[in-house]
Amino acid sequence: MNPARLDRALKILEYLGHHQEGSALKRICDDLAIPMSSAHDLLQALVEIGAARLADQRTYVLGPRSLVLALSIVDAVDLRQVSRPFLTDLCEELNENTYLALRSGSTVTYADRYEAGQTLSVVMKLGGPRPLHGSSVGKLITAYNPDLEERLLNAPALEQLTPFTLTNRTALRDELAHIRSRAYSVSDGESVEGIIGLATPIADAAGAVNAAVHVSAPRGRLASDHLPQVLAAMSRTGALISSQLGAPPDAVHAKSHEEIVELEEQRLGQISDRS
Repeated sequence: MNPARLDRALKILEYLGHHQEGSALKRICDDLAIPMSSAHDLLQALVEIGAARLADQRTYVLGPRSLVLALSIVDAVDLRQVSRPFLTDLCEELNENTYLALRSGSTVTYADRYEAGQTLSVVMKLGGPRPLHGSSVGKLITAYNPDLEERLLNAPALEQLTPFTLTNRTALRDELAHIRSRAYSVSDGESVEGIIGLATPIADAAGAVNAAVHVSAPRGRLASDHLPQVLAAMSRTGALISSQLGAPPDAVHAKSHEEIVELEEQRLGQISDRS
């Protein structure tokens, strides 16, 4: 097979991976701009080797060999290794400690840390659980996972970690919806007084958000006029890592400084209304 035909075959498999419900031949040809005869021949070959299959007479889906390969690739991907160069660059750009946070069952933990040269820095313990309702990473990953949100909102009690921890369930539900909408999370003294925590999402190949980029710093270093710049850099980092993991293009959108300035005005207004 020449390189051009191999490239088309891989594009078809990638397309089917993003359309798990399956797709008809004509739609594949139209969306990928591949001639009908070429796509038909390639799909027939992919079906013969088990990389694709016909779900019915007209609908192609991924076959068992593609699914086995996909699982093998996922198992081989070490998120810490993939994210390391991006989090290191972010640490150098911001001169603040940066973290990789991961969902672990019903908890969220810090899995990796990159330390800046600040004299006064916030060093978070790796491996310990973070409160879902009182930390930026906890709120962000909960916002993107309905099962965690349901568990949190139905918990018997929500610990008041500081005077600023959000424990009102109605307000917390609204906060999680706002986080999904703006695609970042802020914790201002909710876990530790005087400390601002920020989190932006990382999506995997399925588009699921079970990881986050995190930065914590004393409130004085994350003043309101500096916060959008930090969040924009974090948003860009999360999008780059997501891309490396094979996330769908629309799973994580890197927000600009201007977008975040506007979103921050809305967030601060929502806090004022809540008070």
